[in-house]
Amino acid sequence: MTTPGHGAAAPGCSPSMSPERWRAVDAILQAALACEPERRPAVVAAACGADAELRLEVTSLLAAHVDAGDDFLERPAVEAIGASSLASRLTNPLAERYAIDREIGRGGMATVYVARDLKHDRRVAIKVLREDLAAAVGAERFLAEIRVTASLVHPHILPLFDSGSADGLLWYAMPFVEGETLRSYLAREGPLPIAEAVRLAREVADALDHAHLRGIVHRDVKPENVLLQDGHALVADFGIALALDQAGDERITRTGLTLGTPQYMAPEQAAGERVVDARVDVYALGAMLHEMLAGEPPFAAPTRQGVVRRMMHELPPALATRRPEVPSFINAAVQMALAKRPEHRFPSAAAFAAVLAAPLDVTESGAVAWDRGAAGPRGRSVSARGALYAAVAMLLLGLVGGRIINASPGDWRWTDWAHRARTMGGASSNAGQPAPLMTTGDLSDPPLIVLDRAGRPLREIPGNRPWTPRFSPDGRRVAYGAFGAGRETSDLWVTDIDGAGTTRRLTDDAGDANDPQWSSDGATVAYSANAPGGKDVVVQSLSGGAPRVIAARDGTQFPSDWLRDGSALLVTEEAGPNNHDILVQPTDGSPARPYAATSADETAARFSPDGRWVAYTSDESGRSEVYVDSYPRPGRRMTISSGGGVHPVWRGDGRELYYWRDGALVAVKLGAAVGGAPPAPGAQTVLFRAPYNVGVNTMYDVSPDGERFVIVRQR
Repeated sequence: MTTPGHGAAAPGCSPSMSPERWRAVDAILQAALACEPERRPAVVAAACGADAELRLEVTSLLAAHVDAGDDFLERPAVEAIGASSLASRLTNPLAERYAIDREIGRGGMATVYVARDLKHDRRVAIKVLREDLAAAVGAERFLAEIRVTASLVHPHILPLFDSGSADGLLWYAMPFVEGETLRSYLAREGPLPIAEAVRLAREVADALDHAHLRGIVHRDVKPENVLLQDGHALVADFGIALALDQAGDERITRTGLTLGTPQYMAPEQAAGERVVDARVDVYALGAMLHEMLAGEPPFAAPTRQGVVRRMMHELPPALATRRPEVPSFINAAVQMALAKRPEHRFPSAAAFAAVLAAPLDVTESGAVAWDRGAAGPRGRSVSARGALYAAVAMLLLGLVGGRIINASPGDWRWTDWAHRARTMGGASSNAGQPAPLMTTGDLSDPPLIVLDRAGRPLREIPGNRPWTPRFSPDGRRVAYGAFGAGRETSDLWVTDIDGAGTTRRLTDDAGDANDPQWSSDGATVAYSANAPGGKDVVVQSLSGGAPRVIAARDGTQFPSDWLRDGSALLVTEEAGPNNHDILVQPTDGSPARPYAATSADETAARFSPDGRWVAYTSDESGRSEVYVDSYPRPGRRMTISSGGGVHPVWRGDGRELYYWRDGALVAVKLGAAVGGAPPAPGAQTVLFRAPYNVGVNTMYDVSPDGERFVIVRQR
């Protein structure tokens, strides 16, 4: 945070204030600034308690910020404001698109309004650039750079809906987020639990890597520009810093705005270098993770100049000095991200995230340790934890003297290195120490795994070449296809995952049974079985009796879901090379009817729990995406994924939908269906990454409560 005057003592702030005192003042000030104006006195009073001097210091700084206007790039994205003249100037030009509701934030750069998007009937936040700043930047330059956000579609990036100019004002519209900034969250909570801090850092890294791969560098990553929605990160304001930077220092300086936040600026940014790359965002993320874990940025100081001086001349403090329980490999990763020279940092946000991917577990004493509850192969020659420590140590040794061992950053295959760091062998023995399951490449690992929402293994399900696992309606059993000993075809099996783990064999023949789908009462399973013309759809009661064929047509067909009222199955039918159709097959054996049968490849259909909607995969757009359409007749289709997606599965209450994209499992919040429209998709969150086996049918499933996932891992 920059004090008024950029170096002079702020009103009410003693020049001899200690760093510890300053951190307390700064945290309370930032929490107050993140609130609506009328709530600020109560926030300050509650935070300061009986400390009258502390309250005076914070109140004086708060008044100075309100009077002078803080630097926008150092302010939360959702601060409350008042600027009625701007609102009146916006109302008429935007009347056909937006209804301006109220002012919700003010910064040195922009005024923020909440408005209603009239066309899409949704709330949006509209940011209006300060008028003198807009003149300095120029409409053409600013709108060109801010539009880069429109090309970024990612679960952890706050997207750009719209932008333009009106009556000399520059504005852009984004989703209105019900939540808070990471800054206000840290001000209230202090240092975060280690697992939560690492998860948020990895979510931000995932967003940054998505942008970096498209040539977009954020340049202003900090807690104020990270929003939290349902506990997950959304990175805001891509393109803003670049637009201001390209306007030129002299123009921007004349407006009184200071670019950048020194606590998160890489040294090359602080030195004024205009050409920077993705590694400035890596540095900023390292500083932010340090703050989430230690309670302060790595180079905290009362003044901007003090921060820059420390950052240029001091090494970042080890996290262990503030929080001894932080694992060494996390400390090593943060130190590398904060390297002075960009060539000594991780070359990408993905590389940084890969090192942070190791599962963490909290022991009974409250200490954080390697996830010892992870199921994994036994008898490894070295623990994955020790291997990762060794790999990081070797890497850091290579930094001595200012270089990485005989390699430039571009020569490293960082993802491969992170993978090897978790699976490498060694001379020491530590038999029985489990490895992080979702990153190991050991082919002896069981391919059918039950995981929690963080990707941590809960249990293994033995099976030879398993296929299409499905949770029972009560979530206690998993049905799947697998090859029995000595068999050349698949049979159906059911494993009890909540009890002793007993497994029951449902079929025992040469019919190549597969693709099980449970009836809603859990008493019957539909599946596919070999037939002379291809594959038929068969129904089998778990209580015994002969199987019943309900669909016998030439060609290959297999069920993908069973309607809860039991009347119909969704069936995928092979319609040609690399082409499939989705049919509705009545369970009484009457003829099937097409649901999605076009020239596109349409697969993996799943009923919504209320039976009103069908989610499925189609490559109609040129790549596979996830869609939701109405049932029993299609015609109200909505696209759920963007940038690719396959294999949707509903949560048991229909309020969340899951799908896979580029090796990541994505969760989509769903609103209520209104007026015959599909349920509106909300925030999309990457739960975890895994080597998922993408096939024609869905090779994973979700428990009814959305807390467990059973997955066929790719070999």
